[in-house]
Amino acid sequence: MKQIIFTILFSLIYSLNYGQTPVQEPKPSKGVPIMFVDSMRVSQADLQKYKPDDIATVTVYKDNMKFKHLDSNAIGAIYIETKQFSRTRFLNYFKSKSSDFKNLLASQQSDNSFQYILNGKVLDKDYEGKLTAIDDKNFKSITIIRKDKLVKKYGDTDKTFGIMIVSDVSENSSDGKKKL
Repeated sequence: MKQIIFTILFSLIYSLNYGQTPVQEPKPSKGVPIMFVDSMRVSQADLQKYKPDDIATVTVYKDNMKFKHLDSNAIGAIYIETKQFSRTRFLNYFKSKSSDFKNLLASQQSDNSFQYILNGKVLDKDYEGKLTAIDDKNFKSITIIRKDKLVKKYGDTDKTFGIMIVSDVSENSSDGKKKL
């Protein structure tokens, strides 16, 4: 009974926080990892729906004891976050850390005009996993700069605002290091 309640609560919490629609629970695995995409448990067949360019992070858990309550046959878990899901997470996190960021994002209605800069390095593409890895343990600061400073310091001319983030997360890191 505890297992069923946990699974239902897990699905409900993430669906409320991230706009996910709970899906029917896949059949128990037979000696394979349990798989999650954007905090929702999926089957191996469901993974084929995602293109590699849609993926921000992949985390592999070898310790099946954490997931025994979900599937006693599992040999671990694979946790995948899409870029869209990661973007929602880091935007919400940055809004919670900076009222200036929150107000700017609201006024712009998206972050399309933002150039993210992590620890002094401009993030060009596939940066969602790097920004999602930032949390209270490694976050230091967030500063917004206008286009004139952005161009002068970083040479960027196609974005309107620079979002300078200082964190203990390496700009070369591509994995989220998040625990389920």
